[in-house]
Amino acid sequence: MSIRTSEMSANTLLEAVRESLLRAGRYDPGTVVPPAAILWTDADGQWQPLVSQLRSLMPELLTLGDYNPEEKTGPAIWLRCVIERMLPEVKLPDKAIPVIYMPNVSRQVLRAGEECPDSFKPLVELQYRGTVWTQRNGKDWTVEAFLVSEDGLGLDVAKDKQTRQAMLRALPQLATTPVSRLRGKRLEAEDFDKLMVADTSRDLLLWLNDPVHTREKWGNDKWAAFCARCKVEYEIDPGEGELVVAEKMGLRDNEAWQTLWQRYAEAPALYPGIPEILRRAKPARLLFDREPWPDENEAEEASLRQSLLELERLSPADARQRIEELEKEHGVRREWVWARLGQSPLAEALKHLVTLVRKTAQGLGGDSPKAMAVLYTEGGYLADDAVLRAISSVKSSEDTRAIQVAIRSIYLPWLEDAARHFQDLIATFPLPNVASKNQTLIAANPGQCLLFVDGLRFDIARRLVAMAEERQLQVNINWRWAGLPTVTATAKPAVSPIAGKLSGDLPGEEFIPEIAEANLSLTPDRFRKLLTEAGYQVFNSFETGNPDEPGARGWTEFGEFDRLGHTLQSRLAARIDEQLELVLDRIQDLLEAGWKQVRIVTDHGWLLVPGGLPAMKLPKYLTESRWTRCAAIRPGTRVDVPTAGWYWNAYQHFAFAPGVYCFINGNEYAHGGVSLQECLIPDLTFNSIELPQVAVSIREIQWFGMRCRVAVDASSTEVIADLRTKPNDPNSSITTPKQIDSTGRVGLLVADDSFEGTTVSLVLLDPSGRVLAKQATTVGGED
Repeated sequence: MSIRTSEMSANTLLEAVRESLLRAGRYDPGTVVPPAAILWTDADGQWQPLVSQLRSLMPELLTLGDYNPEEKTGPAIWLRCVIERMLPEVKLPDKAIPVIYMPNVSRQVLRAGEECPDSFKPLVELQYRGTVWTQRNGKDWTVEAFLVSEDGLGLDVAKDKQTRQAMLRALPQLATTPVSRLRGKRLEAEDFDKLMVADTSRDLLLWLNDPVHTREKWGNDKWAAFCARCKVEYEIDPGEGELVVAEKMGLRDNEAWQTLWQRYAEAPALYPGIPEILRRAKPARLLFDREPWPDENEAEEASLRQSLLELERLSPADARQRIEELEKEHGVRREWVWARLGQSPLAEALKHLVTLVRKTAQGLGGDSPKAMAVLYTEGGYLADDAVLRAISSVKSSEDTRAIQVAIRSIYLPWLEDAARHFQDLIATFPLPNVASKNQTLIAANPGQCLLFVDGLRFDIARRLVAMAEERQLQVNINWRWAGLPTVTATAKPAVSPIAGKLSGDLPGEEFIPEIAEANLSLTPDRFRKLLTEAGYQVFNSFETGNPDEPGARGWTEFGEFDRLGHTLQSRLAARIDEQLELVLDRIQDLLEAGWKQVRIVTDHGWLLVPGGLPAMKLPKYLTESRWTRCAAIRPGTRVDVPTAGWYWNAYQHFAFAPGVYCFINGNEYAHGGVSLQECLIPDLTFNSIELPQVAVSIREIQWFGMRCRVAVDASSTEVIADLRTKPNDPNSSITTPKQIDSTGRVGLLVADDSFEGTTVSLVLLDPSGRVLAKQATTVGGED
């Protein structure tokens, strides 16, 4: 499985461990309570040198040990009080899941129950109320395992005893070394030992981050040596003060200072004190390079904020032009270090506003609902996606207001025009209902599990597809029309395998269909019973069913998009990716349990506009019930708004709001009406990529100068040979990969003689790039 977590994009080991711990605590808030704590067991105490550094990034990190509340360390019973937030003097971030580091304690000790030492027993039950940070095989994470695992950093580390010892010795330095400096080569003892030799750049950044405490920690001897190295390498004496040094770092007048700045920019989160030092050290002279100074970025953010607020006075066309101009002015700041620290949210959001500008430059046309759908699925949906991404880029109320103005200036008119055009079209070309022949009812194939996700709009479904492909899942993308009105009571049964057993007499107040044979309203219990009678296994979100049963078909439900939308309104945008990760985890759980396919179905989409959708009045006396975007019409009355046939009985009409209007004030998030965003729903089928097994082994490696002759035994000739410094990294190749011939032989030339004497890996690959076999070899042969 291809790793797609944030560990792989982390800049340092320290940041990767933090991200991996955070992933361990991920949960679905709609179905489970948050874990009480994340237990970090470390049988050999390998991680101890890293913990104090990690606490600056994770204030929720606690340690099992002797009582020292200032260091958030204490015995088990004290830790229990802290995680229950019973000790106000120990502050934990709101909503953060506490992490308890347990040096010299293995998971097996905790699982021993009554045999567990008394000093640990208060933490034993947290295995069940919380979660444990472990490898996929359930074992504790060791330093080596995290470095080499594809779920960690995926580095190539030698397996000999000397390398392991050097790796652990160098852990404090390794923790803050940019991962980019470790990739592309086989790491051995010498590489780790070099990290412990004086690294003036690292020491200079550590000192600038906290000048007083760092000097106290070092003592006079190291301080004197440090100052001496700075005089040689940077031509400056730290004894002159941190402001003098920080000014030189910001001005970057020569290569040495430029290199130091790049070192800082690779992992700025490790040095939270440096921005304030730079702010104080900023020189008064005219600056041509504004990037290193945080107040310059802040001033630019304020300017951009004001410019976005002024879009409220412009026409949509003029607003689009102005956003393009702002992108030219501010887009470069996304490459500044302050963007990496989350201090340029408007510049980040501007990228998505530009996408919105370009996707709304033309309206969604088409002479039929299907024609409109094609335009939407081939790119129009990116306008909706850009809105969500722009909203989620900002957090403060003032930034949110600026983004809201920008979105409404160009998105709301486009959305309104598209909705009205779509509504005009369905008056002539009605959308399918239960009796239609032009839309097949949903049914699972043998071995397939249907996963119902409420409110999975098409644009976020496309995000899900991209994330799935990163996890090496195959996805077949289709779409279909939702049942009208686009409310769950009507639309969920329409995408279920029992749709053919349902009908409708009157929509009533709730738009609920009936079981045709029994004339009973469909309830959740009756829904599940009908599915079971139809041969489906119905199971909850914690179960995986029995996929090994002959002809097994499954139905299960998962996801919180619609509930969160109604609750959070436009703040839903910030929760989209988190929810998609959870859905994707659920898909993989089902596939790994043995289901051949997982097919996602959903009931409806939704509209979301920050600041609220426009509202209109619909008199209560004309309706049986009013929903946000639709209403049940009272018998014998006429309404002055559009109407359409109910999915379960086309002769019964309901009212819907024109365009993107609502019948109820104050909604940023709404559905129930007629628009592409509400009516066009995704239909996705997921499969694990099943690669054919190729039997292969390396028989012989011979070197003739810089040419490598290889002989292999393989069950297929579609095997490719390569020489790499890192077996799993195609970018580390030092030759031109070649396919073996019919006799299982191939010759590889290393053109760069600087690699002579370097230990590399001969790797054999299938056409997909999967590594089938590998063997270490020395370029040029052994002496």
